[in-house]
Amino acid sequence: MSRKIGVSRTSQKSSGEVREEGGAARRTGHVLLLDLPVESTCQPPSDVVEVDDAVRVLLEIPGVPAASVQVRVLGNRIEVTGEKVPDFPPGETSFLCLERIFGKFQRAFEVRGSVNLGAVSARMANGILVITIPKVAERRGRERRIPVATG
Repeated sequence: MSRKIGVSRTSQKSSGEVREEGGAARRTGHVLLLDLPVESTCQPPSDVVEVDDAVRVLLEIPGVPAASVQVRVLGNRIEVTGEKVPDFPPGETSFLCLERIFGKFQRAFEVRGSVNLGAVSARMANGILVITIPKVAERRGRERRIPVATG
């Protein structure tokens, strides 16, 4: 089952209180992101943020080098794949506790709405992958005056 992202907005006050605002979309264009289910050993946590001119997907992947991350756009779907390799020496290692997750990971998002999937960009800093999906102005429902010619 896919999870809808972007249907309602949340805002956070300085006190840390999070409140949900109505489900109405901005009139400049509604964007809907569906978090698609994928078969993967690990699914990094993500946040989706909407700003005036773009939608940003932030994935938390600490310890993963940018060279081992692939971001692809396939139709209206954005896929992120990669692998976090163990940083301990190979061979027999005796762990007292092992909570970190290693292995291949994958996330997939279906994007619907007024966005330009041809101009998607990605950057990585401090273990956070930021995927920026630029919005385009909504064309449907916009008033346009047509001049009336005489003769």
